[in-house]
Amino acid sequence: MPAWLAGAIGFGLALVLVVGVLAGIVGGMREGVRDAFLGALLDDLNPFSRSELDRSTEPVLTSLRDLSRFVAAEAEYEVLVDLESDVEHLPAWLAGERLSLVAHGTVEAYVDFGGLDARAIRVSPDGESVTVTVPEPELTEPSIDLDASHVLSHERGLIDRVGDLLAPDTDARQEALAEGRDRIAGAAAESDLAGRAEENTARTLETLLASLGYERVTVEFGPVSPPAR
Repeated sequence: MPAWLAGAIGFGLALVLVVGVLAGIVGGMREGVRDAFLGALLDDLNPFSRSELDRSTEPVLTSLRDLSRFVAAEAEYEVLVDLESDVEHLPAWLAGERLSLVAHGTVEAYVDFGGLDARAIRVSPDGESVTVTVPEPELTEPSIDLDASHVLSHERGLIDRVGDLLAPDTDARQEALAEGRDRIAGAAAESDLAGRAEENTARTLETLLASLGYERVTVEFGPVSPPAR
């Protein structure tokens, strides 16, 4: 037998032996480990495998502010927004759009202590009572939770669907979220959120000033005198 043929046969037998050993090892692995091993092996052998390269930059500090807001109350709201846009003289199945979305948002009631100065606090001559004047509570703009908000249904006519294939349109969802934000703001303004913030602010200041030795503490809400020049 020629030497080259003997070498080829030996190489083939060795390759079969190696493949058999690997097959035995893989077969004896647990299912999850085996899938991960085969996946990694196939990725290495695939000439068209994808790789990810992160070229993102580090965060840059653009603003730094000292906050003086006391958040005294918080309310969570959920509202169903159902918007429909029809095209005149055309049936809904051909042109038009209807979107039903559940918007979830949070509104905070806060008191701004930033404009207070020494004149906001009046101590009695005997030093036993104190009166504090602070601004009335304000409500923040609703903060919409995009993770909790979700679309229930989105119906579009044939023409709108064809248009989405060319340029996906997200205006309807943005419009629904904006409508939900406005409705949540209106509901918060009509609620007792500001009143509860007054109660919590007064209770907090009373506890704080009582710990300083004052026997009677009065908290008033209203315009605060401008800082002394």
